[in-house]
Amino acid sequence: MSSSTNFLNNILLNYPLQAPVPNITNSTTSSSDETRNKRKISNRESARRSRMRKQKHLEDVKSQVTRYKMVNHQLMNRLRLVNHNGQIVQQENQWLLLELVMLQQKLNHLHNLMAEPELHHTLLPSAWPCNNNVTTVFSDQNQLPLVTL
Repeated sequence: MSSSTNFLNNILLNYPLQAPVPNITNSTTSSSDETRNKRKISNRESARRSRMRKQKHLEDVKSQVTRYKMVNHQLMNRLRLVNHNGQIVQQENQWLLLELVMLQQKLNHLHNLMAEPELHHTLLPSAWPCNNNVTTVFSDQNQLPLVTL
């Protein structure tokens, strides 16, 4: 017995009984779990804010596209109107040029008639029914007659 008692005493002396050590891993684990949970919540909130910013940006871009389409439509209408009015002006210009040519031809024809000497002698002041007080004066240029009233 004494040998077994010595053996037990020896074990107890070499390996003293220790009070249970608090589980450090449990307190660290709960602290890190809490930090991890806070980080998750923070990340979720950050992701939600990011989605909201993205949604607002998308809405802004869509409204800008709508505005640009409307302005483009207005500009296209104005361009069509300007082109149409330009075509009308071109047609009027062509008509006026044609009228100018015709009037120049009539004027040249009248000048040619007035330049013929036999016509001057046949035209009497009474040949003009609207005015009997017609005086013919020759100008210095090409001896063309000028009729004065």
